[in-house]
Amino acid sequence: MPDATVPAAPLQVASPFLCLGVPLSESPRLPLPDFLVIGAMKCGTTTLYHDLRRQPGVALPDKESNGLLQSDPATAYRRWFGQSDETSLRGEVCPDYTKPGLDRRAALAARGLYGSGPKPKLVYVVRDPIARLLSHHYFVSTQHGEANPGGMTSDLDSSLRDFPELIETSRYASRLAPWVEAFGKESLKVVRFEDYVLDRRPTISDVAEFIGLKTTNLASIDPGRVDNPSATRPVATPGWRRLLGSPLYRRWVRPLLSADTREGLRRRLLPKPPSRPAAPSEATLARLVETLTPEVEALRRLLGSAEPWWDLDQAWRSGAYSSAPAVT
Repeated sequence: MPDATVPAAPLQVASPFLCLGVPLSESPRLPLPDFLVIGAMKCGTTTLYHDLRRQPGVALPDKESNGLLQSDPATAYRRWFGQSDETSLRGEVCPDYTKPGLDRRAALAARGLYGSGPKPKLVYVVRDPIARLLSHHYFVSTQHGEANPGGMTSDLDSSLRDFPELIETSRYASRLAPWVEAFGKESLKVVRFEDYVLDRRPTISDVAEFIGLKTTNLASIDPGRVDNPSATRPVATPGWRRLLGSPLYRRWVRPLLSADTREGLRRRLLPKPPSRPAAPSEATLARLVETLTPEVEALRRLLGSAEPWWDLDQAWRSGAYSSAPAVT
């Protein structure tokens, strides 16, 4: 498996305006996001999305709108933010931006869009990489259709063999590399999931300060509410996904429903997920600890921390991964 410390190839930056023969200095001003929450998957980004959208003066499109991965990101951002108040803080929450295979593409698109203008603030949430992997596996293996395109099963060992993204998404330093190359470490704030779920209001206060949000409403954050927990997240059926993707729904129905209303309907109408799979074998956990411990160290070096954020060997020996809840 790749070593997180091996430098990636340099980003080759392109601007969406260069293909039109328009120099960056003469390109029209785009209403770009002021901040991007770029991941990581199954690290609380849905809860963070809802905590942020409840703050005054924050403009957010739907979570995982993935503007940077669209064929025409500039048009997408004009559609989402073109009518937003100039005083609003625009943002996007898209964990796909640090998924393996998409991270460099997203960072390259962002670099081209922002050019020499103000850099976006980047927020990246991380958790114990083995706990994240187990939650990732449980979530995808319970889905159907396009949400589980490779047919991932509940068998962890076969899934680790057939779906390398389970481990690669937990290589946090590697996933951040193209973003740091594009915008520098000074544009990045890494949030530890375990701190966030322990007390969300101080974390939101810290994130708000980092992204430049001057006014917050921390009372809007319900400490007892966790959005999108894998253990209770309804399973979207193929028919439900076709409905949500239909032009009729997206144009006429969806705009009339708030995010909370849509979530309530989803929970009432869709089936609950199956029980969690069996705990990983000791041999599997030993391999994961051996594989991902260097990644914890790579993240420590990137952040300049005095100590690693997790001790995977200690967590394994204490039984944490045998009973770790799939929280998000």
